[in-house]
Amino acid sequence: MFNKLSFQSCLLLIIALLANAAFAGNKITLTQQINKAIADEKLAGITWSTVSNGTVQLGSAGFSNTSKNKMMRHDQKMHVGSVTKTVLSLATLRLITQGELTLDTEVAALLPNITFNNPWSATAPIRVRNLLEHTAGLDNIRIWQFLNTTATPNTPLEDAFPATNNKLLTVRSKPGSQYSYSNMGYALLAMVIESISSQRYEDYLDAQFLQKLGMKDSTFKYVSQTGEYADERLSMGYFEDNVAQTAVPIYLRPAGQFTTTASDMAQFIQLIFNKGMLNGQLFIRPDLMTMLGSPEQTEAAKVGLKMGHGLAFSARDRHDVVGMCHPGTTFGFRAYICLFPKQSKAFFYSINTDSETADYEKFNSIFINHLSIGKASTAEPSDEKMDLSALEGLYLPAPNNMAEFEWLDLMFNFKWLTQQDNTLVMKSTQSNHKVLIPLNKHLLRSTDRTQASHAIITHGNDVYISNGLSTYKQQPIFILAAYWLSLVLGLFGLTYIVLVAIVRIITGKIKQNKLILGPFLNILALSIPLLMYTQQSFLNFGELTAASFLMAVISALIPVTLVVSLLFAYKKKLVNKWIKWDCAAILMLLQLSMVLVYWQVFPVIFWR
Repeated sequence: MFNKLSFQSCLLLIIALLANAAFAGNKITLTQQINKAIADEKLAGITWSTVSNGTVQLGSAGFSNTSKNKMMRHDQKMHVGSVTKTVLSLATLRLITQGELTLDTEVAALLPNITFNNPWSATAPIRVRNLLEHTAGLDNIRIWQFLNTTATPNTPLEDAFPATNNKLLTVRSKPGSQYSYSNMGYALLAMVIESISSQRYEDYLDAQFLQKLGMKDSTFKYVSQTGEYADERLSMGYFEDNVAQTAVPIYLRPAGQFTTTASDMAQFIQLIFNKGMLNGQLFIRPDLMTMLGSPEQTEAAKVGLKMGHGLAFSARDRHDVVGMCHPGTTFGFRAYICLFPKQSKAFFYSINTDSETADYEKFNSIFINHLSIGKASTAEPSDEKMDLSALEGLYLPAPNNMAEFEWLDLMFNFKWLTQQDNTLVMKSTQSNHKVLIPLNKHLLRSTDRTQASHAIITHGNDVYISNGLSTYKQQPIFILAAYWLSLVLGLFGLTYIVLVAIVRIITGKIKQNKLILGPFLNILALSIPLLMYTQQSFLNFGELTAASFLMAVISALIPVTLVVSLLFAYKKKLVNKWIKWDCAAILMLLQLSMVLVYWQVFPVIFWR
């Protein structure tokens, strides 16, 4: 009996030791993977937290300050960019739970000093729900609201929406009908909170939301690495090549100003996993919690697409798993949060490097594998058939995400659908081609996804395709062809004017053929503000400076100079073998200039 018990005890001890060794090995493997990833992607450092069935693990790697050789700590304070929106969203749901608001509260009634240009105001006013879900139809952001040195940590939120700019809050799609990411919308949401609480939203939410959650190291207030608002625990931010970047105040600060730690974000995640219960008490209504990561009202959702944005998160289908997630980017930082409620697992991380070349998706894959997130079952086609031939053709953004770049998106962000056997191939100039498998008469699944990834929406003869986060409308190809012809002709005219003028100047023949001299000098003058831009901070890009003023004036003069040159040729009745070519080149560039004026590209202005 003793020998039997001893053998069993030894066996159990060996199993326990092996289990502990395996667990320790997994922890080491995660840290090693993270260290390798930040080295491969040339990032400064990272801090993270994982939650698995109530167990929280914290980690960090790399440097919080490379110049001072400070290592990243588990309790390092970090900026998280648009991950801020998830916290602000739940704080808003707390107000709704308290009866201060409803999802259907009309925003205009709470913000009487803000003017909305909403063509659907009579039947579809902007509601709190629309701001949370990014379905208000508002523009995302203007350059001046982001890159500007005049904003301070105490600038009133109303200053982001000057009454003199009556086009700023133009509603570009019917509220509730489709998703369109909007930083402006979340600034308005904070203004709603200020209207309800009669306090600055930062003060109110810090006291009434963060402190109640025990997020003692987090704040909506402005925190910097230097100066009056410095916090020594805040990591330094970086761009590529370890270029340090301190915090920058912005006009739309509710959309991306939040300082937190990995531990505090684990507390935030636990609130979600506890379905809105805090210390055994109702904190956020359960019905609101069920809508955090699933679209409800959009046209894509109504035909069955589950991918899209809920009240706080986007449903995300990546790496063969489906979660509700949100990325974040701000000056010198990238962050990410992703939850898998059915498995009670989640991860959060913040990286103190904002790099345009790094592969941040690599970190998502690492954490998903570490948490052993179960793979989602793949959606298979049903018996319902889709008419693929009717879906072939050109699709243009409807609308695009930023009004300032509407012409650029029209030209370079289109989709092209072609039928290939029983699938559709979606071709794009900005991403890899996708093969879409029809699931039923409304839904398609990309071959690199497990769930339906696109929805087909029809309004009469109009056909739209949406992935839940962007929508494109089927258009006749001649529309894009006409714009591309305009661009090609304009560039040909531009090239002719520049090259021929240079040759004539070098050969001394410019006096005999000076028709293109004016346009050439106007084009050449653009180099002056471009050079001046290189001598100022990138933060001045959205301000009225000498560089931006000259850029506006010189770009506005281009069509004027071209017209004057043509009138000069007509009145002087200039005739020689080169005049026809010169006039043709001027006309080519003039037509492109007028197109750019129509799309409000000319004059080039980013300060309004």
